[in-house]
Parts: sequence; C-alpha cells; structure tokens
Amino acid sequence: MISSLKRDRSLWVSADCGHEYRLADSELFYRDKLPSAALDYKESLDDALAELQKEVKEYREKLTKGFTKKSVEVKLGKTVEKICQVLPDFPYSPFDCRAMFDPIDYVVFVGASRDLISQVDFVEVKTGESALKKPQRQIRDAIVDHQVQIRKVKQ
Repeated sequence: MISSLKRDRSLWVSADCGHEYRLADSELFYRDKLPSAALDYKESLDDALAELQKEVKEYREKLTKGFTKKSVEVKLGKTVEKICQVLPDFPYSPFDCRAMFDPIDYVVFVGASRDLISQVDFVEVKTGESALKKPQRQIRDAIVDHQVQIRKVKQ
C-alpha cells in the first residue's frame, strides 16, 4: 500500500500548519519501520533527552550534596558556638562569658572572674566562611559608631 501511495502523484496532503504537499513527496512508513531520516532525527532527540536527563541527575546530586553540606555546616556551627568558650583556643575565660546566642553569641565581661572588668566584648562565633548576618552587622556598626550605652531602669 505504501508503494502505491508513493507512486500516485495526484494525492495531496494538507499539514496542520497549512502547508500542502504531494503525498508521494513525503517519507511514508508503516508502524515502527521509520525511514532513515526519521531514525536519525529520533536518535538525535534520544541523545538530547539522555543528555538532559544526565544534567538533571547531576544537578539533583549537586543540590542534595550542597544542601547536606550546608546543613552539616550549620549544625556544626551551632554546636561549636555553644561549646567554644571551653575549647583551648578560645581567647576568653569561660567564666567571663555570658551566652546569648541570638543575635550575638556571647557578651564577654573581660576580667569578671577576677572581679576586675576591664572591657566588654561582643563575640559572634563563626565557622568556615560564614559571614555576619544583618542584625549582627547592625550591632557591629552601632558599636563602631559609639551608639552603646548603659542605662539604669527603675521598676
């Protein structure tokens, strides 16, 4: 049947796009017996699909690893900020530290353990490449701009 359709030059086809052409000029096929041009096109689409699937898989893995790594870093940071005042490299006496954890980790009254406070430090513990968050930067800026006061409030 396909060979007789290819021989008949009087049959015309109208495509969805409005283009009309002779049926005999088209690549006719039956079921899965695709012509070579269609096979080549299908193969290129299969290759492109496989490449996209590979990219999606790699992207998913990257997101998962990135999320997992970030999650571990955050949890580690939260743990370190809670115990750092007893670690050997911490530059303050743990007895001088008062924990706040939010928005600043510690207020350190340097010398408080010896009844001789010489300085008050605001300490934010960071691990890795962590940067100060906006409220922490604002606190730093208030301190730098000498906008720190002590007030006595009567109740």
